[in-house]
Amino acid sequence: MSATVAAAASPGVTAPVAANPSAQPAAIAMTRSSGVDWKAKWVGRDTPKQWPQAGEQSTAPLLRRDFALGKRVAKAQFSIVGLGYYEAWINGLRVGDQVLDPPPSAYDKTAYSRTFDVTQSLRKGGNAIAVTLGRSYFATPTMSKDLFGLSNAPWRAEPRLLAQLDIMFTDGTTQRVISDGNWKISDGPTHDSLALGEQYDARQARPGWTGASYDDSRWQHVHEQPAPTQNVVPADMPPVRVTGTLNPVKVTKSAVGTQVYDFGGDTAGWARITVRGTPGTTIKLTYGEQLKSNGTVYQSGVTTTAALTHVDSYTLGGKGTQAWEPSFTRHGFRYAEVATSAPLASFRIQGRVVHSDLASTGSFRSASKLLNTIHENQRTSLLSNLWGIPTDTPWRDRQGWTADGYLYLDSASLNFGVQQLYTQWLRTWRDSQQPDGSLPVVAPDAGGLDSAGILNDPSWSGALIPTAWNLYQYYGSSSLLRDNYDAMVRWMDLMRGKITKTGGLYTGFSFGDWATPGSEANNNIFLAPPERSALTANADLYHEARVLAQIAKQLGHTVDAARFTATANGIETAFNAKFLDTNAGVYRTTQNVGYRQTSNLVALAYGLVPKKNQDAVFANLVKDIISRGTQLNTGGIGTKLLLPVLSDHGRGDLAYALATQTEYPSWGNWVKNGANTSWETWSIGGPDQSMNHPFLGTIDDWFYGYLAGIRPAAPGYSKVLISPLFPAGLDNASATVTTAYGRVTSSWKRHHGKVTLTLQIPKNTHAEFRIPTPDRSTTTASRGATLVKRSDGQTTYTASTGTYAFTISQQ
Repeated sequence: MSATVAAAASPGVTAPVAANPSAQPAAIAMTRSSGVDWKAKWVGRDTPKQWPQAGEQSTAPLLRRDFALGKRVAKAQFSIVGLGYYEAWINGLRVGDQVLDPPPSAYDKTAYSRTFDVTQSLRKGGNAIAVTLGRSYFATPTMSKDLFGLSNAPWRAEPRLLAQLDIMFTDGTTQRVISDGNWKISDGPTHDSLALGEQYDARQARPGWTGASYDDSRWQHVHEQPAPTQNVVPADMPPVRVTGTLNPVKVTKSAVGTQVYDFGGDTAGWARITVRGTPGTTIKLTYGEQLKSNGTVYQSGVTTTAALTHVDSYTLGGKGTQAWEPSFTRHGFRYAEVATSAPLASFRIQGRVVHSDLASTGSFRSASKLLNTIHENQRTSLLSNLWGIPTDTPWRDRQGWTADGYLYLDSASLNFGVQQLYTQWLRTWRDSQQPDGSLPVVAPDAGGLDSAGILNDPSWSGALIPTAWNLYQYYGSSSLLRDNYDAMVRWMDLMRGKITKTGGLYTGFSFGDWATPGSEANNNIFLAPPERSALTANADLYHEARVLAQIAKQLGHTVDAARFTATANGIETAFNAKFLDTNAGVYRTTQNVGYRQTSNLVALAYGLVPKKNQDAVFANLVKDIISRGTQLNTGGIGTKLLLPVLSDHGRGDLAYALATQTEYPSWGNWVKNGANTSWETWSIGGPDQSMNHPFLGTIDDWFYGYLAGIRPAAPGYSKVLISPLFPAGLDNASATVTTAYGRVTSSWKRHHGKVTLTLQIPKNTHAEFRIPTPDRSTTTASRGATLVKRSDGQTTYTASTGTYAFTISQQ
């Protein structure tokens, strides 16, 4: 590599000429559509009988259609589905600014469309539509290592296009242009695989191919193809977009001579390069979160072949400065390693931040720099993993792991507008259900884990039920319950049948309280807890039966509600008989490490503990935390419950002590070790473990719901509960949550022995305020708040729309 490549930017670089059309600015805006009267035909290449190996797949196809207009256009709408991904142009203008569209789905069941207003892009005379198609998870090439079965997915076919242009002229007449056998097709310059990376050869580019004047006489007519999906549904969720650009903060030279660019922290997206050099020179980009001992980027081989994973390349075409960035892949990375086949005259690299373009709907701040950093880290990890579907990590698995999406749903909903994204993911989840009612552990489900018997895990698969229920609490739309009800009932009835054969308890596979402290040692990626999974799986199944009974009641299915209540009651009896040690006051399994904090946490959180045993079970939870030096001992399931359970039982002080802990294992220890994201494990025990993984970062729920105290008291926040904590050692905290009715704000500040609490309640919202009032303290309330009661160190008020202030003074 030449020395010029080492520079973050080279002097004298001219304005870049786009080597791929995706680098051009968008000119056509997206519009909302309730549906399309599809007359178009599915088109694309014939699917090969023998799929090529990764690296040998066909190029991303270029498709185009010339057409003429003889009148002035009054209105025109362009609707498109491109499977797996698409980019489209009309008369050379990019249609929209979305990328990686449509979102991944169970493609054989549902594919998502977008509709655009293209009125201003058409002209009298000759016009052209141009589309290039990417593979996404729809058309994955054969991979020798394929943990999730993507290269044998039931929906797999070569990329497909469904496109329709509906035009109305000023005289009231109409014209329609549809995808059919009249379109032309040709090979393009891109070889892509979402699971691996993208290779672009600018020598094979077709300059001008998106415009109306391009000569496509040597192109072939495309073949009409069978419909690859049962349903085409308008995509309501915000699209994925490029939301930011990063400059590298450091560059180093590896032991093998490559240049390694450090962008200062984990992110998700890709690199944009601006280069000048000899035509035919290839630039190889390798992305990753960690470096090997020789300074090169580490590539994990856990789910795919390591050498092929997270690798892009660009081969220069003509002379002059060229700019390029990928179109159909996405990477989790902090580092980008650059190798070239020949010296370059100039080189610049930037990081592109890419995720679903979600509105920021919540905020949290406090006097603690540590807590603020933990919060911002979780927001970064959430955005890195919200890109059409919620995923676990953008770096290794990149899958819609169901429990991950459920566990961080609360922090996602509090921070961002995720209703449509999660609603459509729930459709994918139920689309992935098998005929007998079985549910997968990832959605969409390509079948790779099913074949290994990994499905129907109550803690993963069954999370469909609390996911729908919690979304309903945040957004208040009963369609979230109705749409998923049949799938939830079918699964619960399947599980009812299973446990009647096993003594009333579930005995099958479950991941359990995944990622417990210590499980990450020696680069382990099988992060199962030492007590195994029987206790948490049955606690979750109980919780899901209880919630489903509530859903059935809410929807008026009284017979179902009674059935699932009986199911929950039966599990409760069997669970306590099996796992509760009444003498010791703990829940335990028969494993060598039979008790951990999560064992008592799930029982307390879900209401499984008999009343006479509750004090002892909680006391032993506290005892275990303190005996460890005020340390947690929880994985993903227990971590989400830990601080809320402590706070609900009067130990908010202990919850705060855990929240501000900086020794391993803790969120603060991540920050202490330089994290800008939430991690998969409590420490990084090896390079295969992800550093951008939000399912342990659920402390963020507690920031909003307990430190600031904002919680929905009725679906959609039509009623709000505000019940903040004022822990010693913290001088202020505030949060804002945007609801359908407006902004709910809770802000408190400690000064000279007094705490001032300010609350803002939006229109058409009723609020209950539960304010901590220790012994010998007094509370002064502003006008409009109605005192309800004082008891047990707490004063309760009610109020409706308005701004309220309270002062709590210590006597």
